[in-house]
This record gives sequence, C-alpha cells and structure tokens, in this order.
Amino acid sequence: MLRRLELYSIRTGAPRRRVKALETACARCGRFIPEVLHSRVGWNLSDAPVQLVWEHAFVSADAYQKYMVHPYHAGVLDRYLLHDSPERVVIDNDLDAGLVGYECDGPVFDMSTGVRRLVLLRVDRRATPTAISRLTETLSQGPTDDDRMKLSVVGANTLGAAWFDGVTPVAGRPRWTHVWEQGFLDPDGLEAYRDGPSVLAGAERRGWEGWMNGIVVGAVSLHYPIDGVAP
Repeated sequence: MLRRLELYSIRTGAPRRRVKALETACARCGRFIPEVLHSRVGWNLSDAPVQLVWEHAFVSADAYQKYMVHPYHAGVLDRYLLHDSPERVVIDNDLDAGLVGYECDGPVFDMSTGVRRLVLLRVDRRATPTAISRLTETLSQGPTDDDRMKLSVVGANTLGAAWFDGVTPVAGRPRWTHVWEQGFLDPDGLEAYRDGPSVLAGAERRGWEGWMNGIVVGAVSLHYPIDGVAP
C-alpha cells in the first residue's frame, strides 16, 4: 500500500469559500476516484508553515497512476492548487514537504478520530541499513515507550516531491528521508507524551542530539485533529 500526505500552505487573503472547497474536494475525493482510500483532512495546530493536511492511500502504484489521470484530479483538485489557476488558494513554503509518503503493508496508519502527529525526519545519509532498520523499529514501538501514543508508524519517504541534501539538489534523495506518524486520543494525550519521561519524547526535546549515535540530523513536526474543520 502507498501512504500519501499532501501538506498545503494557504495563501493569505484566499477566499474562504475556495479554501473550504479545496478541503471538501480532498475529503470527498474517494467518492469520485475509487482508488483513493482513507481520505481525510485536518488543520494543523502547530507552528509549522502548513495549514491543511490531506491524508490518503492507494493499494498500489497502478491505483496511484489512475488517480493522477482522473478527470476529478484535473477538473476539481487542480483548480485550487496549480500555479496557473486563477482559483489557486495555496502558496509555496520553505518546508520542502508538499508531498510525503511511504510504502506499508496495509492501512496500519488508519485513524478515524483523534489527533494525528506527523514527524518528518532527515536521517544521516551515512547511516548504514542496519542503523536505519534499528531506528525505524525503535520509533514503531512508540506506544510501548508511552501508552498515550496509540499509533506509531514509520516509513522511508519514497513519495517526496522535493529532493535535497542540505540545500543542494541531489537526484534520488529527499530532504526528509522518513515519515513518522503518531496517533493520540486528544490534544492532552499528545502534550502529555511530549512533556513525559519516555525515551522518545526525551530525544525529541533534545533535538535528537546524540540519540542513536546522531542518526537523526533534522526534524520537523505538525499535528492536527482528524477531519478537523477550517478555523
């Protein structure tokens, strides 16, 4: 399965009705393109330069390709997204994460309610496959580390649209190498985890410095209620 998330920055002054239309078009996409699964939206509550998150998935690369050429994509979604559309409501940002995603075995990420936290990680390019495997296994055990985390899924960012190594473009290497999805029952649970004594929360508070031999060299996070409404 392909897990995919699009992160949108909304243009200041964009008409509210058009912003709402984009939110609705994303949330309802699966009704018109059957290949789009687990389609939900949320409004970011963090200070990351992103407002709207659209999360969804596909059973295969073929299903993804069908979505890309579907008339609903070109006739509805793109009218609010493309640079040359007069109805565009989004803008570029410096997060370099307009699109992120990974491969997984089934909908292990699925949440219908609660708070989703998305952590984008940049792993040291010199890290060995063994070290990376240890990292992903450790992150996936988040609920064991702190049971307030109800879901923890991590995958290599194979769907990233922007590819960087530092600030220099490098073919085939995403700036954010891994996507870590967390799930909590509510905002209080998330904050309790972030302030709590768990090993992972402590590593995050220290900016990952020195953790697992410094394998994580960059990170950014955002969080949102599933199916949240525009503020």
